[in-house]
Order: sequence, then structure tokens, then C-alpha cells
Amino acid sequence: MTLLTDEQLANIAHDYFLSKLNIAEISKKYNLSRYLIAKAIEEAEDKGIVKISIYQSPKRAQKLEREFQRLFDLKEVYILEDKETKNQDNEMIVNFAAKQIQNYINSAHVIGLTWGTLLRDIIDNFSVETRDDLTFVQLLGQVVNASKRKLPLIQHAANKFSAKCLTFPAPLYAIDPTLVKKVHKEPYYEYIEKYFSQLDLVFASIGTFQSLESGQFFMDHYADKLFAGLEKNQLAGIIFGRPYDIKGRFYSPIEPHISGISLSNIFAIPDRFVIVRNRFKEDALLGALRTGVITHLITTSGIAERVLHKNDTL
Repeated sequence: MTLLTDEQLANIAHDYFLSKLNIAEISKKYNLSRYLIAKAIEEAEDKGIVKISIYQSPKRAQKLEREFQRLFDLKEVYILEDKETKNQDNEMIVNFAAKQIQNYINSAHVIGLTWGTLLRDIIDNFSVETRDDLTFVQLLGQVVNASKRKLPLIQHAANKFSAKCLTFPAPLYAIDPTLVKKVHKEPYYEYIEKYFSQLDLVFASIGTFQSLESGQFFMDHYADKLFAGLEKNQLAGIIFGRPYDIKGRFYSPIEPHISGISLSNIFAIPDRFVIVRNRFKEDALLGALRTGVITHLITTSGIAERVLHKNDTL
């Protein structure tokens, strides 16, 4: 058999699986026999150049969904039955969340975003579309000296839809609250704030105090001043830059120090998706549910059961 490079195998596989050319057409294109083309397609699969996956709708834990809807007054709940491995769970929830959220995006015009690897994974799984009437809006400023996980995802999401995007180039937290007031009086921020009242949809994940601790610069220069008198074990989680406790109470003293969308604007958004795939975030999820900020939840049965157990004991 003629030896083909991996790049040639990939090109042939692309033509066959994605461009839907038949073997005769590919044979003519590359001036190779049909036999060699068929063998090349086999070899591409054997070498892992081609990976075939068949999407199957995950099983949903309907009893848990009804219980969550009743307890936390949610519009929609998607609780997916756990798979055999953590990696399978991660892939399942990302694929499912991408499909559900994109269904809502189809009828939306202004969508809010923050940051996080989970959200990036979901955006990566969106189908490419062209939406000239769609705008993605960054809801909050940038975490100071943050890791890549905290980078805004606005442009990344907009590229998926050939849509418009509006960034919010300011620090998320400012020690001096007068700085926040001055920033919000700038013409650009007055312009972007008009979009905060037009948001149709937001999708977000939740963080923990440990996620804040991963930013050493923040811990060295901001944490003590912003969280003065607050023990870290009092915090259940962080959503939209705002810490809250297990009872769903936001830590209000931080509000004047936040650059970005207000809590009142967040609560006015009709559809607020939160996706949780980390099984160690049951406290963070329970607290977030009790805040009332979540309208649509996507998670797994294992996480949901831990949240219910925690809810029953607290």
C-alpha cells in the first residue's frame, strides 16, 4: 500500500466523513485507487485521526428534577444520571448544556457572560451559526492579574455566532468604591449599562472561596480589605463576583466595590442558567439556589443528591 502521511489521511477522512464525498470521488481527487482510499479511511480510524462518537440523550433523574423545582422555585431543572466515570460525566453535561442553552440563544438577542473553564467548554460545543442580531455582553470587570481560567469569554462566544460583543474593560473589584462610581460614569460604561437592562439570557457557573485563593495577587492585595471581618468558612460560594453563604445571603459590603452589572439587573434577566459539574460544590450550589438567582439548573444526579442531603441537614 502507498504510504500516506497523517495529514493526507486526515484530508481523506475529512472529505469522506464531513464533506460527504464518496470513495469514487475521493479516488479521482487524489489519483489513488478506490482500494487505497478505503484503506486510508480505515487507517485514519485505527490511528485515532478519526474519532466517531454517537450522541445519545442522557438519562434524566426526573424525580430529583421535580424535587428541585419544588424546593427552589426553578423554571427548568435538568439533572442528568451519573455515568460510570468522571470524564464521562463532564463530557455529558457539557454536551447537554450546550444544546439546551443554544436552544434559548436561538430566540435571544442580548446574552450575558462571565468566565470559567466550564463555560468555555460549553461555548466550544455550540454549533456555528451566523446571527447578526445577537450581542454578547461581558457582565463584570476583569479579575486582577488572573489566570487564563478567569479570562472573559465574550469574543470566543461571539465568534461562534458571527455576532457582536461588548467587553467590560475594568477591574472586577476596586478597594476604593469611588473608583467604581467614576468608571461607571464614563461614556462607554454608560453605553454598555444600557444593555444590562436588555439581557434575555445569562449562563454562568459558580465558584468557591478556593477559586479566589488560587489568585495569589488577589489574596495578597485585595482579600483582607474586601472581606474584612468575614471568615472564609462563612462563604459557600461566589456567583457573578458576589460571595454568599449557605443560607443564600449575599455578602452585601462588597457591592460598592464591584464593577459591572448590579444584582437588581441580574434578577431582572428572564433566563439565568447555572451549570455545575464539580461534585465538591454542593455547598456552593445549595447557597446559590437559596439566593434565588438561578432560574435554570443543569447538573448531575450525584451532585443533586448531595445538595438535597445538605438541604435536609441545614
